[in-house]
Amino acid sequence: MNNLQKLIKLRGLTVLGIAEDIGHGYHHVQKVVNGTRYKRSDGSYGTYSNTAVQKAVAGRLGLSYDQAWGPKSRLALRRLIKKEIDKHARQQTRRLQQQFLNNNTIAEKQANGNV
Repeated sequence: MNNLQKLIKLRGLTVLGIAEDIGHGYHHVQKVVNGTRYKRSDGSYGTYSNTAVQKAVAGRLGLSYDQAWGPKSRLALRRLIKKEIDKHARQQTRRLQQQFLNNNTIAEKQANGNV
């Protein structure tokens, strides 16, 4: 899974949903996002790319083209992935506190170990 796919997954999105949102075919968007390689007639390999699709996907994710596909995209995407992970961790912490600590409140007796 590449960094763009990880970011899409962490944001709760799907390539199918993105394809529908941007008005391009699912399989084409999937190949562009996945970085699918293909064999050229001369025997060399290329990667599916389409600037219009790439710009549309980046826009849908709230990114610039360079953030998603530019030369420094790896670093930019990893930073965004870290932010999404931190956001999920905060949300999970809140859910667990609400579930097990009654909204993160501990009675005074419990806090002092007098239970």
